[in-house]
Amino acid sequence: MVIFIAGLFVGSFSMLTVMSLMVAAKRGDRLLESQQ
Repeated sequence: MVIFIAGLFVGSFSMLTVMSLMVAAKRGDRLLESQQ
């Protein structure tokens, strides 16, 4: 049970990090486009 909860926690945390990285990449692309 503890392993299951830990797996859910790590999975949700990794999903949040991936989503934040995607948002940061999109913002970076927009900044590069506006600078050109």
